[in-house]
Amino acid sequence: YHQATGLFDQRIYSDVDVDFRQLIRSLHPKVMLGLPVVEGTNHASCFPRAVIGSEATCYSRLWSEVFAADIFASQFGDGHPNLYMGLQFRDKVLDQGGGNKAMELLTSFLGREPSTQAYIES
Repeated sequence: YHQATGLFDQRIYSDVDVDFRQLIRSLHPKVMLGLPVVEGTNHASCFPRAVIGSEATCYSRLWSEVFAADIFASQFGDGHPNLYMGLQFRDKVLDQGGGNKAMELLTSFLGREPSTQAYIES
């Protein structure tokens, strides 16, 4: 669903004349595999009012949850506080602030590209 709303937002904010219902019909099968469009509904009108105008914040929050789940599962997942890994996270990610790209910092800390698996499993 989040992927569909992200693609939807990209199109409505970058195209001049958008047919909202047609756009939903074209995006739905690409992201909602196997689930039919429910006739008589308008997904474009169902986005929560609390995030209208703050769509980028909504999506970045979701990605922060994905990355946090990956960090926790891969580095702290044994359930025990780990001072060494905590300091590594502070030094490799937090101390860098905006000095480097976030994905580079995260990849450096994890020693690999981030994964969505831990988020999906949680």
